[in-house]
Amino acid sequence: MRFKLIAVVILALLAGCATTAASKVVALGKLRDIEVDAMRVARENGFITVNTQLSNTSSDNKTFYYRFAWLDPDGFPVAEEETWKSQMMYGEQTRYIQAIAPTPKAVDFRLEINTP
Repeated sequence: MRFKLIAVVILALLAGCATTAASKVVALGKLRDIEVDAMRVARENGFITVNTQLSNTSSDNKTFYYRFAWLDPDGFPVAEEETWKSQMMYGEQTRYIQAIAPTPKAVDFRLEINTP
């Protein structure tokens, strides 16, 4: 019984650290063979930090482009638009991308992602 209680508490704490990826991701076009899996969000020294896990579900190498939009409490951008970043993933590879908000005014974010 005690083990179950400890397991439930640990799961609840871990759930607080993760966010639903689908609500934070904007696919610009069709995402071909790239899946956004888990997102971890934390606030460090007043800045939001994001760590996102992506997976290539194909056996072929894939390139994707991404950028983060940093938002205020009303959903408006609080920083200049980021430039697009390019990443290549080998077949069936899992990769993590990380970002830190450029200003402590950011309280939310959106990951914009596209595959050519």
